Amino acid sequence: MKKKFLKAAKAALACFTVLAVSVCAVACSSVLDEEVDPVAQEDFRVTAYMVGDRFLNADEIDYSHFDQVTDFIFMGMADFGTDGMITLNADFDTAYNNIKPYLPEDAAFYVNLLGPKSTLETDDWNEQMADQGALHNQAFASGNLEGQIKELLEEYDFDGVYFDYEYPVDQVNWDGFNEFIVSLDEYLGDDYKIGMALSDWDLKQTPEAMAATDFVEIMSYDNWDDDGNHAPYENAEKSLEAVLDAGYERSKIGLGLPFYARPTTQEEYWYDYKTYCDLLDENGLFEDAETGLTFSFNTYDVIKQKTELAVNCGLGGVMIWHYSCDAPADHPESLFYAIEDGIQTAYAQPQAE
Repeated sequence: MKKKFLKAAKAALACFTVLAVSVCAVACSSVLDEEVDPVAQEDFRVTAYMVGDRFLNADEIDYSHFDQVTDFIFMGMADFGTDGMITLNADFDTAYNNIKPYLPEDAAFYVNLLGPKSTLETDDWNEQMADQGALHNQAFASGNLEGQIKELLEEYDFDGVYFDYEYPVDQVNWDGFNEFIVSLDEYLGDDYKIGMALSDWDLKQTPEAMAATDFVEIMSYDNWDDDGNHAPYENAEKSLEAVLDAGYERSKIGLGLPFYARPTTQEEYWYDYKTYCDLLDENGLFEDAETGLTFSFNTYDVIKQKTELAVNCGLGGVMIWHYSCDAPADHPESLFYAIEDGIQTAYAQPQAE
């Protein structure tokens, strides 16, 4: 009897273990584990932010990577006010004319719009962002911004508009932004694209706004692991899990790649890759004697691996912040070459049947 009881108990335990493993396999599975087909290689986007103040002196501009970029976002040169009227920076035309004529023939060119900043005298970031979102909502409700955007796109021959949104952080302001994106999409029709950069911790678009958005660049940087490494590969995976779980179409997503460093201690310092790429150790670290800080960069290998991740997860592409941070094309550790390397490696792999 005792042996029969033990045998039955073992059988029950085995069944429970199998059931537990099965439940865990379902509950713990990641959207990154799903077998998906990559987008066609010719459709994989390499999107780069072009910060306008880096393109004011033609003699100092590095054009050597233009042919490695498919989509260009003109950044920091156009704003809108609470009245919904767009204001161009005094140097807008100078920077524009140092970029537009040199773009590859088939490249897409977008303008990024920044809105009014919070003027609250507080160190509370959430309060600042709530105030900033409210100011933006005044513009969204003005009835002017849609027409202003279309006029700008037509005048300068842009292919669409981008919004760089690390805010709003509360639902009320998200509601206003979502309604505006749907309205803008209806106003622009099929002639122009709408894109935005979002953080994985603040994804509150409605299904209607998601459908109206053509491109979503995930800002998977300015984050750290427990060892202080800036934007490690594992955090890119977490970012993708968040945005895919939120319901975004894979082909709309661009995985953000940092071409800059942050200190391991998370202070507010930023360092471009081209200045320090020859001084890094194998982990992408550089100890700065002047500040006493250790910079943490994504190395060539990390950028390549993240690009492969984007391809293998069926994403629409990768996004670079920002173009002017990379080493010139004649440097063997150029990060744009790491992206090319990752694309070629990923698409050379046999695809799932």
